[in-house]
Amino acid sequence: MNHTRWKLTREKKLAEGYTEPPEVTAEREQIRLAMALGQLVHDRRTELGLSEAALASRLRMSAEEVEHIEVGGVLPVTSDLLVRLATALDVAVDVHLAPSGGTAVTFNAHAA
Repeated sequence: MNHTRWKLTREKKLAEGYTEPPEVTAEREQIRLAMALGQLVHDRRTELGLSEAALASRLRMSAEEVEHIEVGGVLPVTSDLLVRLATALDVAVDVHLAPSGGTAVTFNAHAA
């Protein structure tokens, strides 16, 4: 069986001319942003040699909450969280928001 021919229900509907409601599209963008942020947090934390508990201490939250962030489980992503992460991870956080979607988040480490 060739699985590459399988399509998700959503893809089939879109191919048939279905358009998602704007709130569904916005929620998808939030999920993408949360997942990208989680990966960045994990990568930076490990780059700094920090455990989840050590980062949690810097953020004044629990290690479980840090894990929740790292797996992309924080919705919505708030400016308060981004500021706290920037401080705790010593990075500048850049968020690119476009009306057509394509939301992106990046970390830029401060020069030593």
